[in-house]
Amino acid sequence: MGLDRISELTDSLLTQILSYLPTKDSVKTSVLSTRWESLWLSVPVLDLKVTDFPDEDYATFIDNFLELNQKSRLQKFKLKYDEYTYDDDRLSGWVCTAVNRGVQHVDGEGLDTDMCMREFMPQDIYYSNTLVSLKLVTLGIPNPDLAVSLPCLKKMHLEDVWYFDDPLIMEKVISGCPALEDLTLIRPIGFCDIDAMKVLRVRSQALKRLLLTFEHSVSCTDYSVEIDAPRLQYLCFNDNQSDVSVVKNLTSLLMIDLDTEFNVQFGSSPLKMEDRSKRDIIREFLTGISNVEHMMISQPTLEVLYQYSNLGRIPEFVNLYRLEAAFSSSMLQLLPVFLRSCPNLKRLILDFAVSAHPEQIKRSYVPPCLSLTLECVEIRKLILKEETGIKLVKYFLENAAVLKKLSLSFTDSSLTNQELDIYKNLLTSTNGSLKCQGFVY
Repeated sequence: MGLDRISELTDSLLTQILSYLPTKDSVKTSVLSTRWESLWLSVPVLDLKVTDFPDEDYATFIDNFLELNQKSRLQKFKLKYDEYTYDDDRLSGWVCTAVNRGVQHVDGEGLDTDMCMREFMPQDIYYSNTLVSLKLVTLGIPNPDLAVSLPCLKKMHLEDVWYFDDPLIMEKVISGCPALEDLTLIRPIGFCDIDAMKVLRVRSQALKRLLLTFEHSVSCTDYSVEIDAPRLQYLCFNDNQSDVSVVKNLTSLLMIDLDTEFNVQFGSSPLKMEDRSKRDIIREFLTGISNVEHMMISQPTLEVLYQYSNLGRIPEFVNLYRLEAAFSSSMLQLLPVFLRSCPNLKRLILDFAVSAHPEQIKRSYVPPCLSLTLECVEIRKLILKEETGIKLVKYFLENAAVLKKLSLSFTDSSLTNQELDIYKNLLTSTNGSLKCQGFVY
């Protein structure tokens, strides 16, 4: 009979291995042998989905686990519940217990949509010397009674989290996290007290990664967001609410994923010459992110910048070497204008969309990057034989003097070799760069 080498491992090593499993799977090991019978009780992780338990047995299980596991210092407390099984009073108690036992990771995720009926997390969540990561989904957070103190917190994810009374609660929370490097804030679409969530200020000396997602709100549009983070390297800015967007000190920014209408399309008329304050906001925002090296930009954002370009010049992105953009054929006039602001661009990826009223690209103007730096162009979602798409391909072939690679892909589900030859011939017959290789997918 073969030896059970796993059971020969020490208890500390076995419990560490079990800590990578959901708690329900860890419990199942108790039937293996007397050696394993009580081992799961020493695992420093509680990771449960309440739907794994019939009725409300999950609450009894958690109570018993925490009672029997008092000697172990919790590493992780993770609980996923739904609108039929949550218990706010007990949840608060469990979180308090976890914090008091030096928990490092808290992950609470709910599925309830009736947010106004939910209670808030306990104040204890704000005062932990051990907490490293915090994830809260569909929960309320209270106004801190004292200054927030989370000295070890490096990662925080707040999704559909709401608060009342004080619009600066998030600023207080962030300021109490001096080691925070990774922050995700996903604002709920509907909430009870809209006035309390109009202002968001993200001010951090340590933050390196920030993801903001603010969806449309039908109730109000006068929101503002301010980001001041000198060490920020990655920013995902998906904001269709804020009327005022301010960025400061983003000198370390390397990558941005930009999807915002600057509240121009939403709830207001298109940008006009007399909209000086809005033009200034857009210009200052673009100037604030001008050090970026890699940019992804959505079609709605480009539509606003198309309007802006008729009122003022887009600031230069002198460090930008990679641009991924969703361009519609209705605003092809913007493409050379926008590329003029990218003098050192090396790689361009375009998701091309055909609109009902396509424009013709101004082939007479060639931005400097096409002549000097642009080495790789990829155009996606082309439609075979569509005129504006063909002219767009020709524009790059004729004017990109140092182009090394041009790749084309199509939305057509099945193309014959004969149809693909149309573009292959175009790639070889019209080519301003002798080194350019063409690829059709």
